[in-house]
Amino acid sequence: MRSFRMYMRLIRHINPRWRITALALLLTVLCLALNLCQPFLISRFIDQVLIGRHMQLAVPILCASLGFAAVSAVLTVVGFSLFRYLEARHTLDMRSTVLRHIRRIPLQEIEKNGAGKYMALMGMDTSATAKFINVIAVDLLSLWLQMLIALIVLFTIDWRLGLLALTAIPVVMSIPRLYRRRIRTAVSDLRAHNEDIGAYLYESIQGSREIRAYGLEGWEEERNEVVYKDLVKSSVREGLFRQLSGQTGSLAVAAAVVLIYGFGSGQVVAGVFTVGLLVASVQYIQAVLNPIQGMNYLISDLIGSEVAMGRIEALLRSPVEDLSDLPSSGEMPSAAAVHQPYVSGQDLTVCCEGTTILRGIRFNICKGQVAAIVGRSGSGKSTLFKAIQGFVPVTSGALTIGGLPIAAWSRSSLSKTMSCVSQDTFLFKGTLFENVALGKRGATGDEVYRALCEVGLQAFVDSLSDGIHTPIDNQGSRLSGGQRQRIAIARAIIKEPEILILDEPTSSLDRATEEQVLATIDRVMRGKTTLISTHRLESIRAANVIFVMEQGVIVDSGTHDELMKRCGVYVQLVKSRELQEMEEQTG
Repeated sequence: MRSFRMYMRLIRHINPRWRITALALLLTVLCLALNLCQPFLISRFIDQVLIGRHMQLAVPILCASLGFAAVSAVLTVVGFSLFRYLEARHTLDMRSTVLRHIRRIPLQEIEKNGAGKYMALMGMDTSATAKFINVIAVDLLSLWLQMLIALIVLFTIDWRLGLLALTAIPVVMSIPRLYRRRIRTAVSDLRAHNEDIGAYLYESIQGSREIRAYGLEGWEEERNEVVYKDLVKSSVREGLFRQLSGQTGSLAVAAAVVLIYGFGSGQVVAGVFTVGLLVASVQYIQAVLNPIQGMNYLISDLIGSEVAMGRIEALLRSPVEDLSDLPSSGEMPSAAAVHQPYVSGQDLTVCCEGTTILRGIRFNICKGQVAAIVGRSGSGKSTLFKAIQGFVPVTSGALTIGGLPIAAWSRSSLSKTMSCVSQDTFLFKGTLFENVALGKRGATGDEVYRALCEVGLQAFVDSLSDGIHTPIDNQGSRLSGGQRQRIAIARAIIKEPEILILDEPTSSLDRATEEQVLATIDRVMRGKTTLISTHRLESIRAANVIFVMEQGVIVDSGTHDELMKRCGVYVQLVKSRELQEMEEQTG
């Protein structure tokens, strides 16, 4: 079966926990055997007690029936608990696998697809994959075993009953094929629509401020109505074909039961069958055909699992970055190279989806220098920073760090060497300590406190009742913009990086807060190789070297005084910024 083949390809990504799985399957088989004993006990009760008048057998038979039912119930509860545990653990295993792969997907690909796509994979698809082996596959196995055992019992009672059941099996089993393709299409559409809705909902929650500020509640409802329209159609279509498959199967089972009663009643009259044996035969024929009916009802879940596993397989086949601890050249960077980094680009070109962002740029930044990257919006500054961090692949030319090509650096080596503070500060749910200590795993409380003091947050931290262990809510919404930015800077400096990248770290702050944060950054930059993109003239003038970018090209470089004499683009940028600062100062 296709779904089992898909699962066998994915099973290497999880821990099967064979001992627990084997125990849960054994309990399932025991429950099945105990339940199939019930029709035999009922037939004995009818023939021996009700018809034969052997009342002394009533209590033993009824007690045996009740005892079997009680043991089966206990085993069912234990088995269900084990399978639920396995389902939860396997879901976690699969989500860890998917998350590890997502961390290796190129950053621009994740930004292009949006969070909604990956939320659906991490949520519904991993859960459906784990559910397949722990619920659907187990149910299918139980149903097949029940059908096989009941069929053997029927042949034991009368070969004609067994032959009748055997003839009915392919008829009932062929019913799902009538609807399988339609159900698969409906389930695939349902998954796709749920993914789109997940993306829209995530966007709506993230954009709550804009929706309220612009009074877009009505627009939001209209958009949701459009998005949900196709979901409703796919959901109804999937439910319709699922019910048609199930009810057609029920009709076939009912027809088989009628035939059994017709044949069995003649045998009872002829004295070949007892009444109890006829009743037991009907229950056993149902035990043969009802599993097929159960399979019909499971077909939608089975197809859903196949779709989910297919989507996960497609994700795991998607191109990823090389995150090996060894460089692609096969040689680790020398210790001297790693600890004496500088950044250089020679004819560096970067293209994204067929569009050239950086074209043949050249630059050299020496160890310990502060380099300012200036240019109009869209000139390629952020793309250059992403290339240096290894987030955007180099199309052609050379980009070297510490004298080694960027391709010779592993992701872990780059992350240890660099820290970045951007205009979009991201704080995780947790404590102040946890957010800062992310820059240096295993950092002590004293180290975190010193880092916060270094960025000017000592008074703020001392005023908190829980100090550095104060919880931070979603994105630090109760903190000011300057506080959030300084926490991000503390996270960057506690790492003690060799290279510090500052990508418009104060663009969203007011002037007073911006000056305070930049004063902090000025202290932090001392002695570090720093690349900064900022609109603040004081920081630009203080840089050792300034690179002027225009439409993806570095048009000139030098000190502030040199560029003011010869670079028209730089002069325009400075005059524009001076005018803006003057307007801000005059209100």
